[in-house]
Amino acid sequence: MKESTKRARMRFDLIKKVFFTLVLIALGGAALGYMFIYHVKGRGVHAEDGWLFDIAGYHQAIRESKLTDKPVLLYLRRQACQRCIAFEEDFLNNPELKLLLSRYVKVQVNADVDRDHELFAAQFKLKTYPSLFVMFDGEHPVSTYLVLEMQQIWVALETLQQGNFMPLSPASFRLSLLSATRLARQATPAMPDQEQN
Repeated sequence: MKESTKRARMRFDLIKKVFFTLVLIALGGAALGYMFIYHVKGRGVHAEDGWLFDIAGYHQAIRESKLTDKPVLLYLRRQACQRCIAFEEDFLNNPELKLLLSRYVKVQVNADVDRDHELFAAQFKLKTYPSLFVMFDGEHPVSTYLVLEMQQIWVALETLQQGNFMPLSPASFRLSLLSATRLARQATPAMPDQEQN
């Protein structure tokens, strides 16, 4: 009787080990799936297209802008933001707009990565995500005032306060980016006033 109890206990221990091993494998798979969906797939823009990432990428973009006189395009987003993902697909990865975007030092910052990223994004006084800013230095960002809930983008005229919201399209995106670039150049001290085409 002791022998059968011993075998039963050994079988139970084996089944318990197998069960816990399968649970750990399932949890690991779920964690990898989460990381892929929200951190890899959700990124939307890619380094091979010239994008820099996170706060370190922002500082690198500012340095590169000073060396090359190219404006910085700062794209602020949240990791699981569905509007951000759609915006990336429709505009930031749009083949029609890639040439225009190649004129910028592009950087994406996910505002909800950690507290440092939240504080970084807070300095831009965001009203919604995603948000786009054009600048030549870190002191004079100019917003495009993207309002994806209403599919609108601000196209400034002579000043940022003068202009109109336009329906968001590749053409209005281009106009908004170019006017924001012009205003950012004007706002940056000691830079020649040049028009960006």
